[in-house]
Amino acid sequence: MTSALDSQGIAYIILDHVQENPPVESVTEMAQTCREFGTEFLIAIGGGASINSAKAISLLLKHPSKDPYAVFYGYAGPSESIKTESDIPVFTIPTTAGTGAEVTGFAVLTRADTDTKLSMYPVVFCEAAFLDPRYIRESSLFLLRSGAMDALAHGVETYLHVGSNIINRSVAEIGFRLFTQYKDALLNDSLHGDDHQNMQIASFMMGMAFMQSSTTIPHGMGYPLSHYKRVNHGIACAAFLGEYLKGFHDQSLVLPIANACGFVDTDAFAAYLREIVRQELHITVTMEEIEKWTDDFMKLDFRLASNPEPLRREDIRRIYINSLRPCLT
Repeated sequence: MTSALDSQGIAYIILDHVQENPPVESVTEMAQTCREFGTEFLIAIGGGASINSAKAISLLLKHPSKDPYAVFYGYAGPSESIKTESDIPVFTIPTTAGTGAEVTGFAVLTRADTDTKLSMYPVVFCEAAFLDPRYIRESSLFLLRSGAMDALAHGVETYLHVGSNIINRSVAEIGFRLFTQYKDALLNDSLHGDDHQNMQIASFMMGMAFMQSSTTIPHGMGYPLSHYKRVNHGIACAAFLGEYLKGFHDQSLVLPIANACGFVDTDAFAAYLREIVRQELHITVTMEEIEKWTDDFMKLDFRLASNPEPLRREDIRRIYINSLRPCLT
């Protein structure tokens, strides 16, 4: 990228200190650097953190005198705009296959004021995204797995979201079918051929799907693992996805998802996820932490309202315990 910019005589600066789960304060600092430079466009190279940071920076450049928290969360709620709310173009080159951030308007940031993660309310859509499987072919198995799990959670959760419709469910189903092509190789560390391209397209499709509704329960339950235990976001979501599906009283709602992903039922789906998580999740958790996380989750009315079946505190607590049982001390 620097060679391409140099060849056109375009001046640039490099911001290479993006943080995972980017804090509002981090993007505020980078925005100030961009403002002083006179930035006219942004290129985000990397995973969701880089892309989300670029989206957030572009908004802060539009509102130089406003408090960053007011810019990101000053609305009454998430914007319903179908157009980008940034004044400068953001270009993306995703080097992971999971977040779908290159096609969504969302940007999840870490809030110091509420000690949690939340998507900023305004939307910023990228001007263009460059997808190339060569960008992920040399990635570590951990990065490939965590990305694939994040994308899978996007598809599953948007499929079940009460605000979904036949169109975005159909888009998610394309991602599910692609997942069947590489799921075994992902588990056995034998990815080859078209697997990387299928992973990248699946991530893109799942991003398109969940932009039309949102994520639901597993994403919300996974945030404490990322925030307090520094667990990768995709693995944190996968930790709860299987038990979440198994817990549905009406399995006819979730069996089509398991089948589309190549599993006979939700038990088999959960067993696959359990093995992925077992190999990648290395933390300890106490019952006191689970009780706190359960109480905190029950305050998220928008998460509970998004689910097609009502969930009580004991349901969330059960998912936490069953999912994290190997980690309990």
